[in-house]
Amino acid sequence: MPHNAYELAIRGYALKLILGQLLLVIFIVSATYLGTDHKSTRSAALGGMIFLVPQYIFTRLSFLYTGSANIMRANTFMLLGHACKFALIFILFSVILPLPEIQHFYLFITFVLVMFSQIFSLLKPLPEQFPARSVLSEKATVKEAPGSVRIEVGKQHA
Repeated sequence: MPHNAYELAIRGYALKLILGQLLLVIFIVSATYLGTDHKSTRSAALGGMIFLVPQYIFTRLSFLYTGSANIMRANTFMLLGHACKFALIFILFSVILPLPEIQHFYLFITFVLVMFSQIFSLLKPLPEQFPARSVLSEKATVKEAPGSVRIEVGKQHA
């Protein structure tokens, strides 16, 4: 798999996680809309957005650079993404919590559910950067000696 395809696979993996979290927020907001009043629905939507917006920014910054050639940039932008995510969550909470028509229970429960939904991303492993495949020709032989393995490869024809 070429390097660009790996980058796309990783970014796709992260964006699928965010899309799944957005669908979870939509489900929670729909459930509160059917079961309670509009204040609760608005609070649930805001709780989900307090997590999703910083998470999206973190994802965009973290996967801006990938690969071993950009390891320093990748690490720098990963740290910058974490800092932005933390700061933005703090700012959004400090702006939204004092609002008079916010139901704190629905705000926090939605935030926590969406945050803990990231655990499900651990169930699916990340794509492999270098998929395992056989690179030996038919003429290759493996000779095992005590303490070592020697691979002899015949001439390969294209």
